[in-house]
Amino acid sequence: MTLPFVSALPRWRALLDLLWRAGRWRVPLFAGLLLAAGLLPTAVILLTGALVDALPGAVQHGLNAPGGRPAVLALGGLALALAGLVLSGSAVSYLRSVLDAAFAGEAHHAVASVTLGTPGLAPLEDPALADELEAVHDAERRGVLRQTVLHLSTVATARLRGTGAFVVLLAWNPWAPLLLAAAWALTNRVFLRTMEKGAALAMSDGAGRMRRAEYLRSLAMEPAAAKEVRVFGLGDWVVERYAGAWRDVLGALWRERRASPGLAIAAGAALLASHVAVLGVLALQAGRGALDAAALLVVVQAVLATSDLGIVGDAQWWLTRSLAVAEKVVRLRGRFPFASAPAPARIADGAPAPRGPVALRLEDVRFTYPGRERPTVDGLTLEVPAGQSLAVVGENGVGKSTLIKLLCGMYEPDAGRITLDGGASPLQARGRVGVIFQDFVRYRLTLRENVGFGRLALLDDPEALEGALRDAGGAALLDRLPAGWDTVLSREFEGGAELSGGQWQRVALARALAAVRGGAGLLILDEPTAALDVRAETELFERFLEVTRGVTTILVSHRLSSVRHVDRIVVVEGGRVVEDGSHDQLMRAGGRYAGMFTLQAERFAPQPEVAHA
Repeated sequence: MTLPFVSALPRWRALLDLLWRAGRWRVPLFAGLLLAAGLLPTAVILLTGALVDALPGAVQHGLNAPGGRPAVLALGGLALALAGLVLSGSAVSYLRSVLDAAFAGEAHHAVASVTLGTPGLAPLEDPALADELEAVHDAERRGVLRQTVLHLSTVATARLRGTGAFVVLLAWNPWAPLLLAAAWALTNRVFLRTMEKGAALAMSDGAGRMRRAEYLRSLAMEPAAAKEVRVFGLGDWVVERYAGAWRDVLGALWRERRASPGLAIAAGAALLASHVAVLGVLALQAGRGALDAAALLVVVQAVLATSDLGIVGDAQWWLTRSLAVAEKVVRLRGRFPFASAPAPARIADGAPAPRGPVALRLEDVRFTYPGRERPTVDGLTLEVPAGQSLAVVGENGVGKSTLIKLLCGMYEPDAGRITLDGGASPLQARGRVGVIFQDFVRYRLTLRENVGFGRLALLDDPEALEGALRDAGGAALLDRLPAGWDTVLSREFEGGAELSGGQWQRVALARALAAVRGGAGLLILDEPTAALDVRAETELFERFLEVTRGVTTILVSHRLSSVRHVDRIVVVEGGRVVEDGSHDQLMRAGGRYAGMFTLQAERFAPQPEVAHA
């Protein structure tokens, strides 16, 4: 059986590790101030007793007489102790606010290192990791991290006051503090056991339930689903399901936090019995004259102060959650170290950064998603010379988008090899790749950032940004935005503006073209135009091919008429390339591509008029 304090050690180590990283030299200073703030109340108790003991002599002989000096010393010491208590309390209050902000920042940085430091998507798509991240996010949202040092200092000063009272009682009667401490420890253990179980649930199974509840809440509160919720009349359903999911979370938490009735009654009885015993003995001794007024005052205050060895209320509950979160954060950081991604190929000092088109080679690549038996990409071999424009086509689910993610280093192949730029892996060559995904991000940030994110080094280069936007066909967009490049592209912010789907397409394309201006030699469009009509998509692709001549380009689209002008087309089926050639070559071959192209063309061909009788 593991002792409670032993099982709690990893959590305390994790919390103190984060706190030290956050505060450094401030931590020992804070610890010293806490020590003063926690022990000075005991000094006040002892000095109060000394003052009461010395008052009769001062009254009888005067403060200036030798008999009055003990009262003067006790009074002066009491004044200094009270002043020290006020000053240390103020210093602790200020420093803990500084450390709380730093602690929350350090925990946030640690979690960000997990979510941003993983080189690909596979770890982030693990449901277990999603639950762990949601648990930490929920704690952050509820203010647990921002008040960790506050609750730590509250509990620590209480324990120091209780320890000081314990020592004072030892001098009066050795068994009394032991009896009281044992009773408070039992009560405290019952409380902590229920709190720890609730915190553990919130950080494990409860996180998944909480994630579902929060998702349902987002359907009711956030704009993304607002249109469909109203059109389909889903409001009552969403509210009902959200309430049910929330009750499920709370019910599970309260079941875990419910203490054993027998143990709770036993703890309460022990606490009552111990106080009755100690105060009873104290009353008997005072009645027999074995204790004078000063000693009685000191002992009574010490007995009351031993309550600080027990439950510290809400602060203890919140500290329990902080400990659980800290342990989770440190474990996450250990599982996914920030430097886990292979370093990009180093460029010698003074050497120019690589530029120009990227050559691409895939050799017998195989990839299977976790939880699936059949590979999505199965033995795919492909070589793309530098500067060539290539279209990847095929039916839904044949592995086109997965292939693009492999090229971008989002996943590692299970077998085979992918090389870019003459031998670099996708991760090492990531700075040489620009991409627009089908679900490209519409950043609720300024236009400058939306375009400049293609290459961060160009954020302060207006000429490069204007050139990228102009090449993307979005030059007129600047005149329509109230603050030009500094307009936030969202109406959720003051002075912001909302863009149409076509305008967002041009901004996304400009972002990719900014990557080219910054040195990317491979540019990929992974079906970002699915929401556009055929003509708009064709125009965008043609413009894309025009402004990226001399750059290796890969286009993915279901609409074959949009990509027929590329240098080369490959048809993917069953996770591998089954046809390869130009549009004309594939049409003459009469294979899968020709069949798909003809079928799509028939949908847009003029239909003969039907004569009506």
